[in-house]
Parts: sequence; structure tokens; C-alpha cells
Amino acid sequence: MRLLVTGASGFTGTALIRFLSPYEDIQITGITRDKVTRPSGGPGGVTWVTADLLDRDHLCRLVASLQPDAVIHLAGMNHGSPAELFMANICGTQNLLEAVSGIKRDCRVLVTSSSAVYGYQGSSPINEENPFQPLNEYGAAKTAQEILAVMHYRALGISVTIARPFNLAGPGQAHAFLCGKLVSQVVEFGQGKRKALDLFETQSSRDFVDVRDAVKAYWALVTHPRFMEDCAGNAFNIGSGRSYAISEVIATLEKITGRKYPVSLPADPQRVALLSQQSDISRIHRVTGWKPEISLEETLRDMLAAEQARIAA
Repeated sequence: MRLLVTGASGFTGTALIRFLSPYEDIQITGITRDKVTRPSGGPGGVTWVTADLLDRDHLCRLVASLQPDAVIHLAGMNHGSPAELFMANICGTQNLLEAVSGIKRDCRVLVTSSSAVYGYQGSSPINEENPFQPLNEYGAAKTAQEILAVMHYRALGISVTIARPFNLAGPGQAHAFLCGKLVSQVVEFGQGKRKALDLFETQSSRDFVDVRDAVKAYWALVTHPRFMEDCAGNAFNIGSGRSYAISEVIATLEKITGRKYPVSLPADPQRVALLSQQSDISRIHRVTGWKPEISLEETLRDMLAAEQARIAA
């Protein structure tokens, strides 16, 4: 199989390539936006190319030369101005789908969206039939990205499916994300560099899924034997099926390290718009058999080990 991965040098892309590295029959081409972002180590067997998904003509020529059998589209942006978010997530996806449509219709495409398209929908598990209710520009951009992908499926017959990951976590996660931030601060606490965890609030709840489980879900979808019948044109939640309050995540870190962590909160806390999210993952389990295997405690243990190793290096 010839596989094209966009955003291949990022957090999820690195996990995906590591997962696929034992498969000798997969020819992986990883797209990075800048040469500097290419991983210096990690699994071999990957052909790296530099491309900007906003450069439509170059992207079309590149995809035509590669003739991929499948595309896993991980590239995008989750922080930035509204214009940057919409350009990266919508226009980049549009260009990629156009490039794929110019080669062959049976090329399978997986577009990664986000649970941000749901916003807050109460405490009940969220399934794929819940309406779009984004609460920020990122969620709005991902909503538009999904609508665009389904449009290409319905109007042009592009073989595209959508993955909606909930809150990813795992070794090497950036400190801008909740689990990455907590792990970094816990390590700093152990080094005596801080006296408390600095957070905005601790009561909201999230569905955390390990990135190593998530990439297995992506692979199960894009390689499904009945892709056109069961996957194309549909969206699939990727989550743990559980919801954890931030205070529970802290308690798990305390259990792992055997320490107690004071929490410093703002004197005037901001209103929390997204009180909770929990995924219903019955659709992907029914279609592919996938289910998460890594517990939150295992994820946090591995994240702590990776952060300590990074600092030591």
C-alpha cells in the first residue's frame, strides 16, 4: 500500500508512523510543512516531502506523482487567529481533496476532525448523530472541514471518512494541551521549580484517549475491507468512552508519583463553556471492532517517563 500522511511530523503523525513501522508492505510518504519540523529520529522507511497544503498547484502535482492508495489527513491548526484556523483546516483540506480527486476515486481518505464540533451537549455520551454546536473558532473550522469532506463524497464520489478524536494524550504531547501541561508542571514540582499546579479550573470533565489508541482507530477505518459501504461518508468518534474531571487527572498523577499537588486557581475564574464531554464509541466498535486499550493511568505514567527523559537529555 502507498500511504500519504499529512502532518506526519506532528504529535499524532509521529505516533502513527511508529505504529506502522513494522509493516514492510506499506510505503509511507510523510508531508511536512517545513524541513525543520522533520523528525531527526524515529522509525525509518518513511519518505519525507515538504509541501504547503495551501499551495494547491504544488499539492496536486505531488499527489499525482505519488499515486497514493490511501491518505490520512492529520495536518491542521488548533491555535491561531480565525483566519489562520479556517485557512489551515478548510482550505488545506479542500486542496487535498481536489488533489485526490484528480488521480483516482478509489483512493481512501481519512480526514481527522475533532470533538470540538460538538461543543457542550450535556453530561450524556455524545454519538455521531448529535448536532454540531462548536463553541470557538477552531470548532467552527472543523465543522466546516467535515461539511466540505462530506460534500466531496456526495457530489464527487471521493472515498472519504471522518474521524472525530476527543482529547488526545500521550508521550511527547505539547505543554499547550491539558495532560501535557499537567505532566510538565508535575515534573517541575518534583524538581522544586514550582510550588503548585497553575490551572484555570479543575471541575470540567473531558474524554481522554491515548494517541497510540487513536492511530490504531484511524488505521482500522482506512483499511476496512468494506470501506465504501461502511466508512465512506460517515464520521466516527474516537475516544475512551469515559469522562474524567481535571481533578481526577490530578488525583491519578498523585497516585502515580506518591505526592500531593496544591492547585493555584485564578482569583476571578472565567466561565467554563465546555463543562463536560464523553464519547459514545459504539459506532466504530461495531464497524471495525476497535476499542481503546490504554488506561488514563498508563498514559500518564508513560507521559511522565517521556517528559523526565526529555529533560534528562
